[in-house]
Amino acid sequence: MKKTISFIITATLLLASAVPAFAAPGDSKELEQAIQKVKSVIDISDEASIFDYNTWDDPESGKMLSLNWNDKNYEKSYNVSMNEEGVILSFNFYEYREGGGIGSLTREQGQKSAEAFLSKVLPASMKDCRLKDANSNDMCFSFTYSCYVNGFPVAGMLFSIDVDKFTGKVSSYYGNSVIRKKDVFPAAGEKIGEDKAREAFIGGAGVSLSYNSYYDYEKRELRVYPAFSVGGNVFVDVATGKIVEGYRSYYPYGMATKDAGGMRVEMAADASLTPEEQKVVDSVAGLMSKEEAVRAAAAIVPGLPSASKLAGANLSSSYEEKGRYYWHLRFDNCSVTVDAKSGELTSLYNYSEPGGKEGAVSEDAAKKTAMDFIKKAVGSKLEKTVYSERMSRPPYTFTYVREVNGIPFPGNAISISVDSASGKISYYNLSWYDSVDFPEISGAMAVGDAFGAFAAGGKFDLLYTRTDKDKIALAYGFIDAPDYSLDPFTGSKLGYDGRPYKERRPVDSYGDISGKWYEETVKSLLDNGYYLEGADFKGGAQITQEEFLRYMHSPMQAYYSQDEFYSMLERNKIVLKEEKAPDSALVRQDAAKFAIRFMGLDKAAKDGSIFKNMFSDAVAPDYAGYAALAKSLGVMQGDTAGNFNGGKTMTRAEAAAVVFNLLKNN
Repeated sequence: MKKTISFIITATLLLASAVPAFAAPGDSKELEQAIQKVKSVIDISDEASIFDYNTWDDPESGKMLSLNWNDKNYEKSYNVSMNEEGVILSFNFYEYREGGGIGSLTREQGQKSAEAFLSKVLPASMKDCRLKDANSNDMCFSFTYSCYVNGFPVAGMLFSIDVDKFTGKVSSYYGNSVIRKKDVFPAAGEKIGEDKAREAFIGGAGVSLSYNSYYDYEKRELRVYPAFSVGGNVFVDVATGKIVEGYRSYYPYGMATKDAGGMRVEMAADASLTPEEQKVVDSVAGLMSKEEAVRAAAAIVPGLPSASKLAGANLSSSYEEKGRYYWHLRFDNCSVTVDAKSGELTSLYNYSEPGGKEGAVSEDAAKKTAMDFIKKAVGSKLEKTVYSERMSRPPYTFTYVREVNGIPFPGNAISISVDSASGKISYYNLSWYDSVDFPEISGAMAVGDAFGAFAAGGKFDLLYTRTDKDKIALAYGFIDAPDYSLDPFTGSKLGYDGRPYKERRPVDSYGDISGKWYEETVKSLLDNGYYLEGADFKGGAQITQEEFLRYMHSPMQAYYSQDEFYSMLERNKIVLKEEKAPDSALVRQDAAKFAIRFMGLDKAAKDGSIFKNMFSDAVAPDYAGYAALAKSLGVMQGDTAGNFNGGKTMTRAEAAAVVFNLLKNN
């Protein structure tokens, strides 16, 4: 159950205001004060005696400062970032340490450490923070907090804190956004009703039908499917009823490749190709040479150097579309990618310094430059797109999303950036599948019905959001944008891969363990992120093989389907392929075997003849080593008579005891 907890940060703990803005990297006084601020919040070990810092300008946060401490062997490090108002935005501590499993602190104690830390780093304007989510991994308790102003949540303003569950110290912290001194939060005056807000949200593409794609690596196939989804940055202003867009960042990037060089291959006289090899060889036939690829790119990209100026080149195949190949060409000042069959330009990244004054080129002029370039590069594809978005702040970025059967396919798009100082193309990328089938969408549910389904599973309510105009608006929207999409025909939830959605929220309580002999064990496991699915624990019920294995792997198992989970277990040699029996009732001797393999002691346990039977009853020869190690390591003790009972099925409560002992001793 997700809990919501508010805590008030007292003024006596607010240290941010004591640190003035730092104006220049060389201001020693401001640097000194920044160091003092950090050390008043974070315990920096004396061993971390190597210190350095750097500053940079961030488009959203302004001038930023990074402070770094390391020990002399660089085995222990602290990194802190701070904005120009003296607010700590992130902190990370690293020290290699083996171990994990069951911590010495409870989750409640970890939460107190997290909130004490928040009380020291957040300014007075962010005094109302509420617990949004909590979970655990091998080493840490992880907590996420939302910021509230005037009783309303601030969209996207989240603070993530990891607390070491053995030491109780904060090991990492990240705030993705903070309230700045210039931010003004409008009061809740006259506002439109929720019904009108819903209508505006639906009409403003807050919920939309689009094609999505997923590449299945195991099946080696690209799957495209239609689905309804919620726009995470779409909100309805409560005062005007108009759509406002939340601010989004855009970071273009390019690909730098190493020179593949040439190859000389001596063919064996009796060499023969498999059908799969022959298929690949046939697909390569007719590919452009490196020089031809450079000429194709030069016909589109102004001022592109000749092939003789190449700093590197390599040919690669597309893992998504079989038979498709690309030339990646790198020059001193830019890199380009060309389709090796069609000669189509698929990417350009210019990493030379543009020069000139930022903003000298207008947005209209930049858009014309972008359009002219796209028409020259892939004019026929532009006709199959719809203008999606732009970034009005330099560099100007324009995106055109592919449209099929009247709905967008965001996975395929043309994106381009124009430098506002030089007016030159700084970034271009074409993502476009040529050989893929698009399912029909006739018969899809109405968008209003899709909205209703999303609203039933997530809260559509009032919140504050930072708009793309860098203002704060009180608006209606989804406080937590759904992390699933909807099948447009059945309304069922879909995951990121187009398969049925699985809730990935760990269990944190059970309704039926109070007063039971295993209550404290199960609670301790829950605190540390280890759980069995369900509102009730059902301690007396038999546990299946898959349930037991997932119990042992709780921090990671939720992200796997059954096939993916067992593939991971087989790779790690926890379960052999022939041992896979997910739905079978687990017997005690198999629990011992899986537990010992989990500890990495399988080789030691295989030869049972070298072990003495430490139980009162007989143990099957194939399990003798596993049983002996399980006993000696305190993982399985046997019953009150000292019997192993290897062939007896295990209950969920007994499994909890084994998992607890295993994690305590691993």
